[in-house]
Amino acid sequence: MAHAVTSPPMLRLKRSTQSGEKLMTAAYAQVYYEDCPQAFFFCGARLDLTNMAAGDTIDVQCLAKLTEDSTLTLVDSISYSDARPATRQIVTIGYLANIWGIEIKMRQSAGAGYRTFVCEFYDAKRIGLL
Repeated sequence: MAHAVTSPPMLRLKRSTQSGEKLMTAAYAQVYYEDCPQAFFFCGARLDLTNMAAGDTIDVQCLAKLTEDSTLTLVDSISYSDARPATRQIVTIGYLANIWGIEIKMRQSAGAGYRTFVCEFYDAKRIGLL
C-alpha cells in the first residue's frame, strides 16, 4: 500500500557559475548578482587578493533588495589597500538570506594597472529551481 510522504524543501549548495577571474576597472562592476523566485541563501564568497601590490586599493560592495519593488541597497562595503600580508590574501564575505536580489560589486580605485582577481561565489537554492 502506498503512503503519502511529504518532505520539507531542501536547499542545494553549489559554486556559482559567476565564479572566476574578474578584471578590475575604475568604476564599480558587478561580479555577482542573483535573485530567485523563492528564498535562497547567498552562502558567501572568497576573494583572492594575492595580486595586490603597493599602492593598490580594491573596494568591495554588497547590495541587496529588501522588497520586491525596492532598488538594491548597500548592505556593507570594505576597502583593501596595498599588498596583502601572506596570512590575509584571501578575504571572505559571509552569507545572506534573500529573495529579491543580491549583488556584489568591485572596483580598483588606486594602483598602477588594473588587477585580475579570482572570486568564488556560493549560493543555495531550493532543489528543482535554477
